[in-house]
Amino acid sequence: MRLFALIKKEFLAIKNDKKSMFIIIVPPLLQIFIFSFAATTEVKHVDLAVFDKDGSHQSREFIQELKGSSYVRNLMNIQNYDEAKKLIDIKKIVGFIVIPDDFSENLGTQDSKIQFILDGRRSNTAQVVEGYVSQTLMRFKARDEAQSPLEIHARYLYNQNLINFWWIVPNLFGSITMLLAIILSALSITREKELGTFEQILVSPLSSYEILLGKLIPGLIISIAVSSLILSLAIFYFKVPFHGSLSMLYLGVVIFLFTISGVGLFISSLCKTQQQAILGSFMFLLPSFLLSGFSSPIENMPLWLQPVSDFIPLKYYIILIKGVFLKDISFAVAVPLLLKILLLGIVSLSAALVLFKKKTG
Repeated sequence: MRLFALIKKEFLAIKNDKKSMFIIIVPPLLQIFIFSFAATTEVKHVDLAVFDKDGSHQSREFIQELKGSSYVRNLMNIQNYDEAKKLIDIKKIVGFIVIPDDFSENLGTQDSKIQFILDGRRSNTAQVVEGYVSQTLMRFKARDEAQSPLEIHARYLYNQNLINFWWIVPNLFGSITMLLAIILSALSITREKELGTFEQILVSPLSSYEILLGKLIPGLIISIAVSSLILSLAIFYFKVPFHGSLSMLYLGVVIFLFTISGVGLFISSLCKTQQQAILGSFMFLLPSFLLSGFSSPIENMPLWLQPVSDFIPLKYYIILIKGVFLKDISFAVAVPLLLKILLLGIVSLSAALVLFKKKTG
């Protein structure tokens, strides 16, 4: 009976604790609703381009077959290779198809070929899309009475051999440091509260801004040091090619970790215990992993969910890291990504400062 009394007491304690009830009910419901749409292995809403050098009736028929495919969202017409490469660089398209100028003449011969150039940075998506286009080609061939031996020759930019490490290690470079930065910053204030030393800091001559800055900088330095270690492993152990600017990469590292630390400080200011801070951190981390393009391409998600990814700093950071690692993106391409991450950081740190002042005022 004593055991049942204790069990009953625990149920009542959870019931009367509004924060516990919120953590038990709301996050799981939100996560199952969002993750069911975000965590998908399907590839759809694909943006492609076509360079039709032939301009014949047969090539136009093949293009119409592509446009009618359920997986193609946009099929752009391009006039040269430079235009197509630029669209791949900015991730506007997954790949582009080149129809040669002798396409109609060679139908039915061994020389009948179509070139398909894909973005190797998105290796999984690129392989699936290659399979889709091959199926479209088979449907086109099925209507051809000559049963031509038409083939697709695929080539991958920036990751020609589709080496998995080249894709996953840059993603991990961002996600692991994000995990470390948010945990360090989220526990910084709640640790002081649990130890009973928080009041001593409040009565010191330090302002609220200086206290937050003092909590942010140590975790930021540690996270940058760990980033350097992971960078060394990526280059020297996993042999991921590094084509870009090291200074640009570290600028991105500092801005991204500043932003994530701001989110962590906001969580820490909101929570009373370290346990709550850890739960709050994972409430931020799980959507970040799924909505950033880390595990599933953003373009595969429902259209109503895709705008939510614009508020995920990891989304821009992954694009930046892969660009610096694999293709040496220019500063002009990197600046918009850096500014978006920095803006999210300013908002999160400002919110942390406002909440901190409210809690201590």
